[in-house]
Amino acid sequence: MVATFLQSELADELKKILSDLRLKNPQGERVSINIFEQLLPMPEPLDQGEIAPELLENGLAEEQTAPDPYPYILVRIADGEIEDENSAQKVNLTLLIGIYEPDYDKQGHKDILNIIAKIYERFAKFPVLNGKYTIQYPILWTLQDEESYPFYFGGVNLAFEIAAVRREDPYS
Repeated sequence: MVATFLQSELADELKKILSDLRLKNPQGERVSINIFEQLLPMPEPLDQGEIAPELLENGLAEEQTAPDPYPYILVRIADGEIEDENSAQKVNLTLLIGIYEPDYDKQGHKDILNIIAKIYERFAKFPVLNGKYTIQYPILWTLQDEESYPFYFGGVNLAFEIAAVRREDPYS
């Protein structure tokens, strides 16, 4: 098994786990959580024909745009380990969570904790993902240390065991 397969399948599972959750985006709409693998979307160059000429001449138009990712979870492969030739592979993934919550009561951390709880609940009840990947403990989570209103961030570290590749060399 390859770590990128785990990453993709976990991203799909997160979409299912969080399908009923709607959070605000910076445009004020309630939307589903965006799930990205490894990196946030990159800015794409704008077609110069889409920008008013006077904005281009005065340097007031941005040359690139990127889709606004909020709310999002970034499924990032952190590292892995194969202890010896008979061991299963252990893959560590970091889930980076980013949300936008403009309310002045500053309770965005509760949405982050709710997301973490839903992820934990799924793997506590059913520790195997797609019959191939088994969750390992501990499951670690964190909230941001610094103030970043109206954006809130958190993270979850998940480790999975992937079936080992067995030696087939008949001459060993």
